[in-house]
Amino acid sequence: MRRIIVILAMLVLSCAPSFATEPLTSFEKYLCEGNCFRALVPSAWTRSDRNAPYGDMTRVAGAKFDGPPNSEGIPASIALYWFSGERNFMTPDSYIDARLGSMVREDAERGRATVDAHVVGRKATGFKMKTFELVMLPPARLKAGKDDGPRIFERVAPSRKVTMDEQDIVLPASKGFFVLHYRAPETIAEAYRTVFDSVVASFEPLVP
Repeated sequence: MRRIIVILAMLVLSCAPSFATEPLTSFEKYLCEGNCFRALVPSAWTRSDRNAPYGDMTRVAGAKFDGPPNSEGIPASIALYWFSGERNFMTPDSYIDARLGSMVREDAERGRATVDAHVVGRKATGFKMKTFELVMLPPARLKAGKDDGPRIFERVAPSRKVTMDEQDIVLPASKGFFVLHYRAPETIAEAYRTVFDSVVASFEPLVP
């Protein structure tokens, strides 16, 4: 009898989900300002309606959602935007070219590597790339020598480059286009990519 109980316990453990690799996430409804689109977004992630990419160069609506950070404080993030198709970003290609031509891109040798994608049955364009972000390290505090008195010297903080995984899906609309964007430090990117996939699956454009 005891042997049977042990075997059953092992089966339960082997079938249990791995929460370390696939985090549990609850979602809530999000409606974009201006009723451009709606989607389900992670309810515990921090929302920001400011500083949309290229927002100073065209009209952009939407938000960015910051999730759990890595050990250096850089979060995974999901951004959902509608670009109005005005001024500097009139077409989806103008956005794609700007992103793939980024000065912080690390895999520029891959060129314009795009793939076909689909969102709610509509044809879209997807691409992935590696970029980097600089993280400032704590400044080193050095005591002065005996001839310098009781003063303390502080060196300028060095920085460290953190590799980021980015993924974009660009969906054309009758007016403008939509951008679904995922960005995370390389070390935690795969852990939260399923969250992005869930957001994409729930995305509903309200501009035809």
